[in-house]
Amino acid sequence: MFGSVPGRLALMMFLQYFGLAAVIVPLTRYLQTAADAGGLNFRPTHVSLVYATFAMGAAVTPLVVGVLADRWFAVEKVIAGTHALMAALVGAAAAWCDTHDGATADPADAVAPLFLLVLGYAVGTQITLTLAVVISFRNLPAGGGTFWYVRLVGTFGWVVAGFVTGWALNPISPQPLYLAAATSAALAAFALVLPHTPPKGHGRPLREVLGLPAVKMFRDRSFLVFALVLLVCNLMNQFYAQFVSPFLKDLGVELDLGRYGRLAPEVVMTLAQVCEIGCMAATPWLLRRMKLKHLMLIGLGGLLLRNALLYLANVPAVVAVALPMHGWGYAFYGLLGSYFVDREAPPHLRAGAQSLVTFLGSGPAVLVGNFLAGGVVEANRAGTVTDWPTVWAVPLIGYALALVAFALLFREPPEPGAHR
Repeated sequence: MFGSVPGRLALMMFLQYFGLAAVIVPLTRYLQTAADAGGLNFRPTHVSLVYATFAMGAAVTPLVVGVLADRWFAVEKVIAGTHALMAALVGAAAAWCDTHDGATADPADAVAPLFLLVLGYAVGTQITLTLAVVISFRNLPAGGGTFWYVRLVGTFGWVVAGFVTGWALNPISPQPLYLAAATSAALAAFALVLPHTPPKGHGRPLREVLGLPAVKMFRDRSFLVFALVLLVCNLMNQFYAQFVSPFLKDLGVELDLGRYGRLAPEVVMTLAQVCEIGCMAATPWLLRRMKLKHLMLIGLGGLLLRNALLYLANVPAVVAVALPMHGWGYAFYGLLGSYFVDREAPPHLRAGAQSLVTFLGSGPAVLVGNFLAGGVVEANRAGTVTDWPTVWAVPLIGYALALVAFALLFREPPEPGAHR
C-alpha cells in the first residue's frame, strides 16, 4: 500500500499528525501541573504564551510557503528540510524541560527559552501542515474522494499519539516532546520519497507566488463570510485547545485500569479524532448528496453543541457527545473549508490560497484567542479551583453568533470542477 502515491501521502499524514498530537495534547497539562507533581508549574497566561507560538507561525506561513514551494524548491524537499529543523528544535525543548520541571520548576527561568524553541517548532508545523495539503491536492485525482481518505489517516495518527502519550508514556514529563522530535526526524527522511512536486511559480511575479492575488477572493461574499466565521471559530477554539485537558482532570475523567494502565484525559480526548475519522470517511459520499453549506452548518452546530455540554459539565454528556463533536466540527467546517478554497482558487495559486487559509485559521485570531482564553481562566481561578461554567460561557456565545452569521450570509458556491 505505502508504495503507491496515496499510500505514501497517507503515511506522511500519519506521521505529521502523530508528531503534532504528541506536543499539542499533553503539553498543556504538563505546563500547568504543580512542581511537586512533576510539572513546570506555569500559570494559565504562561500556557497561553507558549501555545500562541502556533498562531505566530501561521502569520509567516504564506510568505514561506509561497516563496519556497511555489517558486524555488520542490514541495517534498521543503517538507524534508523543515521537519529536520523541527526535530532539532523540539528535541532541544524536551531537554530544556528536563532540567526545569519537578522540584527544580521555576517558570520565571523556563518560560522564555521554551517559548522560543516552541516558536521555531510551531513555524515549521504550520509550513508542513499547509504543504501536506498542497502535495496531496497536486498528486491525487480530483474525483473519488481520495484526498479525504488520505487525510483521515492523519487523524488516525493523532488518535494513536493520544494513546501512546496518555497510556505508554508519562504525559506529565518531557517524554512526549522527545517522541515528537523522533517523529519529525523520521518524516524528514521519509519526505524524500514522496511524489516529486516541483514549484509552479517559475516566471511569475513574486506577488503571485506569495498568493497575494488570492486576497481578491475576499470580494466574493461567500468567501468573506467563510473567512470571518473561521476567524471567530478558531479564536473561540483556544478555550478547548488549552484547557479541556485540565477541565477533564477536574471533572474526574481519569480511570485507573489496574495492570492495564490509566485511562488518562489524553486518551479520552481521542474520542474527538475517532469521530473525525468517521466524518471524513463519509465526506465524499455526503458531498454528492448534500449542499456544501448544509455540511458546514452541521459542523458549526457540532461546535456549538460541544461548548453547550462543556458549560453544563455533565460528565457522561461531555465524554459521549461533547468530545466527539470537536472532531465533527473540525471535519465539517475546518477541512471542508480547505476543500472550498482549493475548489475556488485557480490551479497556479492553490498553494498560496491554502497558506491564506492557514493564516486565517491559525494566525491573528488564534493569537488573540490564546490570550483571551488564558486571561478568562486566570480571572476565574481561585487557587487551584476554576469556575469552569463561566469560562465555557464565552466560547458558547461566540459559536452561537458564528453559526447564525454563516446561516444567514453564506451563499452556496459553484459546483465542483469549475477550476479543475
